[in-house]
Amino acid sequence: MLCEIISLLCIMMLPACKGKGTATATREEKSAETTTLSPPADAVRFVKSIQFVSPAKHDTCSFNQEIKVAYANNRRFPVDSAHLLYNNARVATLDSATREYTFKIPPGKCGTNNVKIISFHPGNRQGSILQPIVIKPDKAPRRLAFEIVNVYPHAISASTQGLVYHEGYLYEGTGIQGESTLRKIDLFNNKQLDMISLSSEYFGEGITIYNGKIYQITWISRKGFVYDLKTFRQEATFDYSTQGWGITTMNDTLVMSDGTHQLFHLAPANFNKTKTVEVYDHHGPVHSLNELEWINGRLWANVWLTDRIVVIDPASGAVVEELYLPNMLAPAEKVKLNVKEDVLNGIAHNAERGTIYVTGKHWPKLFELKIK
Repeated sequence: MLCEIISLLCIMMLPACKGKGTATATREEKSAETTTLSPPADAVRFVKSIQFVSPAKHDTCSFNQEIKVAYANNRRFPVDSAHLLYNNARVATLDSATREYTFKIPPGKCGTNNVKIISFHPGNRQGSILQPIVIKPDKAPRRLAFEIVNVYPHAISASTQGLVYHEGYLYEGTGIQGESTLRKIDLFNNKQLDMISLSSEYFGEGITIYNGKIYQITWISRKGFVYDLKTFRQEATFDYSTQGWGITTMNDTLVMSDGTHQLFHLAPANFNKTKTVEVYDHHGPVHSLNELEWINGRLWANVWLTDRIVVIDPASGAVVEELYLPNMLAPAEKVKLNVKEDVLNGIAHNAERGTIYVTGKHWPKLFELKIK
């Protein structure tokens, strides 16, 4: 009998302990539910309520072209109003009955731009859609005329990848794996004053000068080198995430090309990419951008495998001018070159004389031009 009484007491005590723990957990869960599942009465709820009718994704338009933006809404979400934005700037506010709007594309950034619609629905609901479109200049670049004012000898051993004129001397970066160099040249006396060779694993590419340092990039190794301007002693290396083709100095920024239609802005202090600019003319993207030079507020670029140099607005990426340099060499000089490789490449600016120097890979001559 005593055992039965003890057993009964134990059974009665168990539910009490369990019930107390359960009650505590339930109150905590309810408290958590109240915190997480009860949003403020005025909280916005985002819904998939609208879609673009036009423009289509990656449609190409031009500056100053009129573009019609149209959208449709899901019947479950009637529209009170909608904002139309271009690159996050509001263009118009549409009322509940309006589903399309036409506006003129302002001159600005070439390449990818964004059209966005934000819709407002009853019950504090919002929809949002974004459509990328491609923008190009609406005008052809101005064709530049030139005069050859001097012709200088150029080393045929040099597969020119980068060219800079600085304080009376010409600096040249050359390519070809196992033959890549950095050179300092007394142009006016036809003397090579200094030269260093890159390790045979590297294919040298463009060069530029900034704050007493020479920066040289390589093609596919994604490795750059920093040298002291006076001694040519290597002081540092840096890495980047693309191929390296051309490089120049734009004020306090390094600008690099990778053979596409894009230009990358790099911070000299740490070589971080700070900006990407897409380069377009009135036909579309300008691919194969190669050697670069900063001249009077514009970026000049060789277009690989062509006789064309494009002059680029650095802010928009629009090609505003172009220079064609066909037949710079005599036929007897051309026959000694590899027509698929030994092309026009290399631009340097002599600010004191107001001229530019141009040459090509393995060309026997370097030309000084006056732009008219």
